[in-house]
Amino acid sequence: MKKRVLCMLLATILLMLVGCKPSDPSEEPESVTLPPSHLPQFDAGEGIYNYCPTVMQTDENTAYIYYCTNRAERAVVDHIGCRKGTRSENGTWSWGAERIVLSPTAGKWDAHHTCDPSVVAGKFCYEGETYTYLMAYLGCTSCDNQDNKIGIAVAKSPEGPFIKVGDAPLVDFEFEGSADVWEWGVGQPSLVSLDKKGSVMLFYTRGDRNGTRTVVEQWALSDLSAPVRSSSETLPATGLENLEGQQDFINNADFVYDAAGERFFAVSDCHPNPTEEPDYISSHFRITCFDYSADLRSISWQNVCTVGESESGFARNHNAGLLRDAYGHLPDPYLTAFYTVSVTGPQSLWSYRIYSYHTLLP
Repeated sequence: MKKRVLCMLLATILLMLVGCKPSDPSEEPESVTLPPSHLPQFDAGEGIYNYCPTVMQTDENTAYIYYCTNRAERAVVDHIGCRKGTRSENGTWSWGAERIVLSPTAGKWDAHHTCDPSVVAGKFCYEGETYTYLMAYLGCTSCDNQDNKIGIAVAKSPEGPFIKVGDAPLVDFEFEGSADVWEWGVGQPSLVSLDKKGSVMLFYTRGDRNGTRTVVEQWALSDLSAPVRSSSETLPATGLENLEGQQDFINNADFVYDAAGERFFAVSDCHPNPTEEPDYISSHFRITCFDYSADLRSISWQNVCTVGESESGFARNHNAGLLRDAYGHLPDPYLTAFYTVSVTGPQSLWSYRIYSYHTLLP
C-alpha cells in the first residue's frame, strides 16, 4: 500500500513539473449544435435550373456559392452563377442576388457549357496582374455530354469578374469520336490549396474507354503563363461500396481538407443510378473521408453518411459540394454539404434546386 501511494505521489509531482495536470473525467469536449438540414437555399424562375454547387466561406459569417445555371428559359446552356451569403444565428445561410460570373465563349473549346466550378484563394499572376481567386471549371462544345475539358479563370474579388486564362484548357482530353465508346472526358474539378499561395491540388473526374475514376494532380499556378504539373495519380476506390453493397467508383466529387485531422472529406454521387427517368443522375449522395498521406495511391475510404429520399424528401439527390474556406480547408467543427435535388420524370431538369445538409465529424 505504501509503495502504491508513493508511486501516485511521484506521478502527480512529475505531471506538475512538465506543466500538466491529471485529467478530470468530468471535463468533456464542447458539444456541437448543427444547423437544420434539408432546407432550400434560393429559388429560380420557371425553366431555370440550379445545380452542382461549391461554397467558399471567406470569414465566419460570409460565404459565396457558385453553381451551374441557365440564363434563357428552358435553354440548356450552362453558365456559372454566384451569390453572396450571410450566416444567420442558427447557422443557416441566406443568399443575395445572382451574378453570372462565367459564360461560354463562342468559337472556343468551352463554347457550349461552362459549369462545375471550384474556387480557391491564393496568389496567381497572369499577364502582368496579380489575382486573389482561381476558378477551375468544366467546358465543352457539345450538347451530348462528351469531350469535356477543364479550364481556369482568375479574379480579384469573389464575385468576379472572372477572366479566362488563355485560349486552351488546363487539362485537355483527346476525344476520339468513335461510335462504339462513350468519351465523357475530364471535368467536375475541385481545388484545394495546401500552401495558401499558388500550389494547388486539382481533383477531377475522368471518363473514357477505360472507365470512370477520380484523378488528383499537383499544380504550381503562381505564374499562370507557365503552369507546372508535378504529379498525377488516380485515387483508388478501396473501401467504397455502392447502394447494393458492391465495389463502387468515385466521380463528381468535391473535396475539403481537414488540417486538424490530417484527412480529406469528399462528397460524391452514389451508384448505380436509378433505372427510371431520369437515369443519368443519382438518387443518393455520400460523404466519405480518407487519411492524407504522401502516397495517395494507397488510401482507403471510410463512409461518413449517405443521404437519399428518406432524408431529403426528393427522389434525386446529386451534384453536391462541401462548405470550404477560401483555401479549400474545413471552416467549421462539422461538415456542411450543399446538394442538388430534383423530382422524377422527363421534365426533372427544371426542378433542379440546391439544398443544405449538416453532419458531425467522425
